[in-house]
Amino acid sequence: MQRKLKAGECIDVSACARDGKYYVLDAFVDDVDYCDARAQAWIWSIGRRYSDGVILASTADDLYLHDEFECLFLR
Repeated sequence: MQRKLKAGECIDVSACARDGKYYVLDAFVDDVDYCDARAQAWIWSIGRRYSDGVILASTADDLYLHDEFECLFLR
């Protein structure tokens, strides 16, 4: 994780606002990995909520194949 962060291959979401168990992202960047470096946890799925366009990141794969989200990232 630290190697990817130093190389710019990973984005740390630990400072992002939270919505329950999810991280709220300002934007989605393709072709990079995501993590919570503080908790040493990888982000497993990112989705854009259809109802309002909010982008959420999860440490689980629960935003993949979710009826209310367009999946943007699956680890």
